[in-house]
Amino acid sequence: MDFIKEAISQNIHWETGKIEFPRVTNAIIERDIFPTLENAVKTKFMIVLRGLRRVGKSVITRQLMQKLIQKGMSPNEIGWFEFDRSMRTGSDELNSLISFFKSKGSKVIIFDEIMFVKDWQDVLKRHYDLSDIKFIVTGSSALELDRRSSESLAGRLRLIKINPFSFREYLNLKGMTIPLSDREMITNEQKMIIICEEYIKNGGLPEAELLENKDREKYIRNSLLDPLFFKDIPAIFPRANHDMLMKTLELAAATSGSVFQYQSMAQILGCSHPVVSEQLEILKRSLSVWQIYNYTKSVMKQKRTAKKIIFTDNGILKSLNPDITLGALAENSVGQWIDAAHFWRDAEGREVDFLIPQQKIAMEVKYQEHIVSSDEKNLRYFLERNKGWKGILITKKHDYDGDILHVPLWKFLLKPWV
Repeated sequence: MDFIKEAISQNIHWETGKIEFPRVTNAIIERDIFPTLENAVKTKFMIVLRGLRRVGKSVITRQLMQKLIQKGMSPNEIGWFEFDRSMRTGSDELNSLISFFKSKGSKVIIFDEIMFVKDWQDVLKRHYDLSDIKFIVTGSSALELDRRSSESLAGRLRLIKINPFSFREYLNLKGMTIPLSDREMITNEQKMIIICEEYIKNGGLPEAELLENKDREKYIRNSLLDPLFFKDIPAIFPRANHDMLMKTLELAAATSGSVFQYQSMAQILGCSHPVVSEQLEILKRSLSVWQIYNYTKSVMKQKRTAKKIIFTDNGILKSLNPDITLGALAENSVGQWIDAAHFWRDAEGREVDFLIPQQKIAMEVKYQEHIVSSDEKNLRYFLERNKGWKGILITKKHDYDGDILHVPLWKFLLKPWV
């Protein structure tokens, strides 16, 4: 491949002065994380944008290019290149591209899907140390980005995670006004409940929002899961067992919200405890899921005790488990929103869905039509034994400002808690 010709064809903005958004079929909104990215550009650090496939990393970088041009930067001062696996790019080609962009006067160089370039960290490290070029790179998985970046680029990079759409972003995408005042919240309550249920069922992948259920499931399978399992993971883990990985992910979806032990999963999957641990680590590094731990003062004990799995996107979860309940989807959405790390469960089986130890907040999700006193039982038990903690019960529509705060899910997802 002639990489210089490809670079010229990909940088049409040098001639037109305008940034195009290819393959984007739905509305484009400014993401909540965009100001963070915009401010990071002002620093020397290399920026690494990472996130799930199809989450909108390319769009947000193109939005940044657009904003930089609007603020007075010359189009020639911004270089863009999107890699794919078929290019078989190595360090020589990457060096040539950087030299070409420098010759064009580029001050900001963006490399989309950088993980397809072998030894990219070493190349960018050399240019970073010897020039004032601002590098921004994206990747669809933590598999390759995490493996060497933290070592090769220590002290040189700023990592920014791009998540699926939040509920607030989902409302913006729909062109809906976000209720702010008490009056607006009361007036729009029923509408917000309906839209919130739509959101927790559909998930937050931008291109999936316009699709019907069956088409959405097909899209997630073809555009996200299949490339992940057949391309991304094998490239980093050549010996990875595709069938075992998929079975592990499907089992996690089928038991969403439930605690598990490696031993119990191993029995169901017909493999050993270490194999289950390895599968979950690969899935975590693919950014599909992450594990949360039973909260104890001992970090080592947390690793040994029961765990839960949070899916990065509810659309993925529902495509793997079409019969999943709204309650389980609501719980997973809360875990996503607070970037959950802990829950609590004692030896008698009493459980609280999520804990935020830094803020001493304990949360229980009860997404149902009616709330009764017994729904607070486990939360109260925990609070009585952990003085100074606050309790929040996340509900479908019940709103109550008591010693345990009751917050409807739609309101909860509109407020930053961490």
